[in-house]
Amino acid sequence: MTIHNIAIIGAGIGGLASAIFLARHGYSVTIYEQAEQAQPVGAGFLLQPPGQVVLDQLGVLDSILQDAVPILGLQSKTVGGYSILELDYRNLKGSLRHGLGVQRRTIHDALYRAAAALDGIHFRWGHTVDHCLTTKRHATVTANERTDQYELCIIASGANSDLANTLFERRRRRAYAWGCIWTTIDLPASLSPTLLHQRCQRADRMMGILPVLKDGDGYRAALYWSVKVADVAQLNADQTQTIKSEITDFWPEAAASVEPLGHDDFIAATYRDVWTPTPFDRRVVAIGDACHATSPQLGQGCTMALLDAYWLSHHLLQADDEIDAALGRWWQTRKRQLQYVRQLSRFLTPLYQSDNGLFATFRNAVVAPMGKLPGFYGLQLKTLASEVFLRQIDQ
Repeated sequence: MTIHNIAIIGAGIGGLASAIFLARHGYSVTIYEQAEQAQPVGAGFLLQPPGQVVLDQLGVLDSILQDAVPILGLQSKTVGGYSILELDYRNLKGSLRHGLGVQRRTIHDALYRAAAALDGIHFRWGHTVDHCLTTKRHATVTANERTDQYELCIIASGANSDLANTLFERRRRRAYAWGCIWTTIDLPASLSPTLLHQRCQRADRMMGILPVLKDGDGYRAALYWSVKVADVAQLNADQTQTIKSEITDFWPEAAASVEPLGHDDFIAATYRDVWTPTPFDRRVVAIGDACHATSPQLGQGCTMALLDAYWLSHHLLQADDEIDAALGRWWQTRKRQLQYVRQLSRFLTPLYQSDNGLFATFRNAVVAPMGKLPGFYGLQLKTLASEVFLRQIDQ
């Protein structure tokens, strides 16, 4: 099997990672991006150890570590101080025993610089892909009234990808009833810079504070405030002030950090549950959120996209037969872990984002005590660290 040219739809983290892996092995890669320039969106996230390994293989981890914050654990409590979940990465085996709190821009910029430095990668900014026609030998891509032919098309354009819906008839996409408001704050001095902090009240109030950036002698942190989608959709200046008041009442330690923020400092986000039972067809494949997306409860999105990119390039480079056979092996490598992440996210989301008080009662009375048992504690920790059903990455 010989591939010479590849199209990638979407210049996000998964798309850029795929492009770098493939271009380094001699492929000509064209990246289509509907934005006019590199434009990462989002405040920050917790990058798990396997994602760090992939970034190291891409040659960008060292530059990311200059700004990212090592996270040693997760601490989730009710506003009354009841411990729902406490996990410590240092109980993992292996050399990487921490997560990384990191801004999306930090990873995206590092990947973009690496991609832009490779002669084999070409960017088409401001190009919206309208059609992708796939046959046994080619994928024909139409964007901005121009049509080009490739030997493989990788769709990495996110959970809202209409193109993926068109190409994969069995793809399921369901909107969650709850979203969130993101912002970036100075980490309150009373909070540890090595922990992801969460606070919950019943199941309808949830807030997270994650250190994501070293800033002189202090830290910047991503703040996550859970809200209903109906409230996210109409975010305006007056509502922003109301949200600020709600946040400071809910978590007084954050009051001084939130007070200086204005309307433009807040980002509204909604989420979808996406699943594509067979995310490839002849000469086209979907990766990342275009293939599978969940709520952010498990914090797995970026790591899963990086693993998709790694294993896709691995199977394409190892293949000596037809592309669809290589894509099938890639999906067998990824499918089990992705199914697990999706189903667990669907189970956990209403325990933290729901109007039904019974979910919170079940969470506090059943799930939390079970999580302290040795077997369940280990499973929760491996789940957080993306190590359940994970095939070893070459290091």
